[in-house]
Amino acid sequence: MENFDIVLALSRMALNGDEERIAHQIARLRNALNDSDPKQAEKLDKLLTRQERRQDAAPMALEQMRARRTGLQLPGETLSRSTPLPTDRETGAPLVRLVFPDDLDDPAPILQPELEAAISDQLREWDRVEDLARMGVKPNMRCLLYGAPGVGKTLLARFIGHQLRLPIVEARLDGLVSSFLGTTARNIGALFDFAERYRCILFLDEFDAIAKARDDSQEVGEIKRVVNTLLQCLDARNVQGFTLAATNHEHLLDSAVWRRFESRIRIPKPESDTRATMLKRFLAPVHLSDSEMRMLVWLTEGMSGADLETLITGGKRYLVLHARDGRKSSVQGRPTQAALLSALRRQATLNALLFDERRQELLVRSDDALLDALIEGAGLTQTEAASVLGVSQSTISRRLKSHDHEEALQGRTPQE
Repeated sequence: MENFDIVLALSRMALNGDEERIAHQIARLRNALNDSDPKQAEKLDKLLTRQERRQDAAPMALEQMRARRTGLQLPGETLSRSTPLPTDRETGAPLVRLVFPDDLDDPAPILQPELEAAISDQLREWDRVEDLARMGVKPNMRCLLYGAPGVGKTLLARFIGHQLRLPIVEARLDGLVSSFLGTTARNIGALFDFAERYRCILFLDEFDAIAKARDDSQEVGEIKRVVNTLLQCLDARNVQGFTLAATNHEHLLDSAVWRRFESRIRIPKPESDTRATMLKRFLAPVHLSDSEMRMLVWLTEGMSGADLETLITGGKRYLVLHARDGRKSSVQGRPTQAALLSALRRQATLNALLFDERRQELLVRSDDALLDALIEGAGLTQTEAASVLGVSQSTISRRLKSHDHEEALQGRTPQE
């Protein structure tokens, strides 16, 4: 039989997927070769016999996904830093990057309590494979992360890889798109072939770049063929390995693609308590008082985790540049009230879009407007507001009296 070595190699790869239909077709090929070439039929028979023994020794779910504290035991070869990466045939650019568990320097992502508990349960599934198998189920193999830019989808995906002690094959799908007809689908195939070969987590970032709705009138027929290829690859991988995907635009996803994921996790922008925890992490080694932290939490409403880090990083730069010899504490300890407020105002000028429009205006306007907002919006007392703004209590009282007097002159009571 011509090219039998190729057929034999493909047979080995197919059997690694444990797909009954593939095994059945290989058995048919073996039977067809029994008379014409018994030696080749014998080789195929050995492959099938070895596979049957593995299935007898352990159920399929346990064989493919036996979880231990050291990480998932998935089929496939071991990835190393020297493993050749798949490349785009036209440009030669790598289609993926590898992220190993030990590469993660960042601490665990800060999540809102409900989301943290859900992710914890997701990870615990891999420690309860045998219990799940007795119930006739297996751990979730596909998970879609979606939310606004900067909320931590990529960080969470890498954290999952770190917890499971598995390398991540990370692919930005917008980088797989090619202007050459057929190349995009070929790149997708090469990506999944690579992930199927190794024990890993496949992470598909910018997922909407390819998984767009096929009824989009703005798209040509090529993208529809690409989506079909993606669906086929996702289906094939479901019995082989763990797949994560992330998107900022979940509304663009094809409905069939959306249904392929058992878990669809929305990563929201952080609420006040979560922002406070994030800010404390980003601020170190700078320390703020309780009232200063409450002001900062209020000012950053609507920001993502990435926005918070950008704000604090820029603020630290300001403190370093403007610290004087006698005020080193503004860099390594507690900044003065004036330095803190100046740093925030500088960021409101350099990165205006970090803040919502109202808060950005309050920072760049007079202290009087900010004073009112801190008392009414952030819930600070007059004394706390005085401390944050770096003015005396008597000054605060005079400003408030002046403000009340102006309202009275306009025919309003202070409460109005």
